[in-house]
Amino acid sequence: MRRTHSQLDLTHLLRPPAFSSLDRLAVYRPRYLLHGVVAAVSIAALSSIALQPRPAPAVAAANTAAAIDPDADAAMVALDVAPTAAPTPAPVTTPVNDMLEATISPPEPPKPVTHTVEEGESIQMLAARFGVSPETIMAANGLSNPDLLQVGQDLVILPTDGVLYTLRSGESIRKVAERFNVDVGDIIRANILGPDPDLVQPGTKLFVPGATPLLPRRASGSVQAPSSDQSVAAVGDGVSLPLDYTAGAIPSTRTYEVQTGDTLASIADTFGVDVDTILSSNGIDDPDTIHPGSELRILPVKGLEYQVQPDETLADVAYKYQVDLGLLLDYNDLDNPDVIPVGVKLVVPGGKLRPQPTPVPAPVVQAPAHTQPAASSGGAVVQVPAAPKPVAAAPKPAAAAAPAPAPKPAPAPAPELASGSGGSTIVANAMKFLGYRYVFGGTSPAGFDCSGFVYYIHNHSGAPVGRGMWQQYNGGAHISMSQLQPGDTVFFANTYEPGLSHDGIYIGGGQFVHAADESVGVVVSSLYTSYWQAHYVGATRLWQ
Repeated sequence: MRRTHSQLDLTHLLRPPAFSSLDRLAVYRPRYLLHGVVAAVSIAALSSIALQPRPAPAVAAANTAAAIDPDADAAMVALDVAPTAAPTPAPVTTPVNDMLEATISPPEPPKPVTHTVEEGESIQMLAARFGVSPETIMAANGLSNPDLLQVGQDLVILPTDGVLYTLRSGESIRKVAERFNVDVGDIIRANILGPDPDLVQPGTKLFVPGATPLLPRRASGSVQAPSSDQSVAAVGDGVSLPLDYTAGAIPSTRTYEVQTGDTLASIADTFGVDVDTILSSNGIDDPDTIHPGSELRILPVKGLEYQVQPDETLADVAYKYQVDLGLLLDYNDLDNPDVIPVGVKLVVPGGKLRPQPTPVPAPVVQAPAHTQPAASSGGAVVQVPAAPKPVAAAPKPAAAAAPAPAPKPAPAPAPELASGSGGSTIVANAMKFLGYRYVFGGTSPAGFDCSGFVYYIHNHSGAPVGRGMWQQYNGGAHISMSQLQPGDTVFFANTYEPGLSHDGIYIGGGQFVHAADESVGVVVSSLYTSYWQAHYVGATRLWQ
């Protein structure tokens, strides 16, 4: 009986072994490929992880070695355990830009600032707020009366106590330091003058820290404060005054010790005076007697020093030395022109002794010839000349006596003046004195100097002011030229001497009336002439 296995396929059992393995691989190839790919990826991942650098601490390695071989040599263990210093990372240096380093400079010192006055503020309040003295604020702004502060007024506030100085032509920083008795380095540092401070241009405003500010004297009369809507103009519509005047810091007489290498000319140049001023103020006849260590009195201005004699007034001194009485008051810090003690030494700015009139010799008259009748011999008459009279010996010149006070001019009748302090009244009264004489030291119709004329007109018109020229300049609100009104007082500098030296009364139309000089007296002049424009300083309203 034949049996068949139709359902079982046993042919694979009959294939050779080699063929059987190949056939089996062909049958199961997809599965093997998948497993192979997975295994290859796993091996690659493990290899990548194993190859990552992982520094092992030396201590951990030593501990591991000790744990694996406890019988290991102690010296070897100690050698392995010894700590090794971890490498210190190199400091990271940031590249520095050379150009940037070159531009870095030390911090600048504080500079003067401008402050606009607000309602309710006073000089005392501002001084406390900014940490300076009231005198520093007043001197820097030319204020003599702290009560005349106005709302809206701009004030210069210095960073510390000191003086604001305008450098003059020919001056050096060293001279400025000696003038105010401060250190040169302080001025250089406060103004950032650079490596060569001698290159500073004239006219430059310098802050002089530590200098003592001196204020112009206040007017002796009561002056009403100007209304708040009056504008205040700085000095300098025409010319700029030297620092001593603009800052209100007029140096006083001081003592200087002569140094090795000094000459009279160099000392005079340092302090802005001349050699004659130094000689006269120190009573020196022979300049060769000055040597290092000598102490010299230095006046604050070119001029001379004069000792008041008995029965002498300031007006006498002003007339004798041809100087405005107002300037005598200013430079000697005086208020009352009628009170001056005998023996006081006065600084006479720009003083020049008035020459004494030379006596004219009397004409010599010769006696006529004497005629005598001769003896009668034919009736002829013979003239016999008279015997000459003996000529008297010429008298010996007497020793030069001290100059007597110059005779005062005869008083002129005073015109009747109107009352009232308005500008129109000031002008009307001033014009009544046209043609009156100019007299140095004069304050009356007998003769006026410039500040005496302004003083007389205002005090007789109900607007009292001080006799000093600086008292008049600081007696009210400063007015710009474009805002001038009739009755305002106009001021000029560097006329017959340096600094503030002349004033008059504006009458409108660009003209002013003033006591000009001894040759013309009281006249009307135009502000717009080249001379007065060149010397114009500013104006003050004294009649409000």
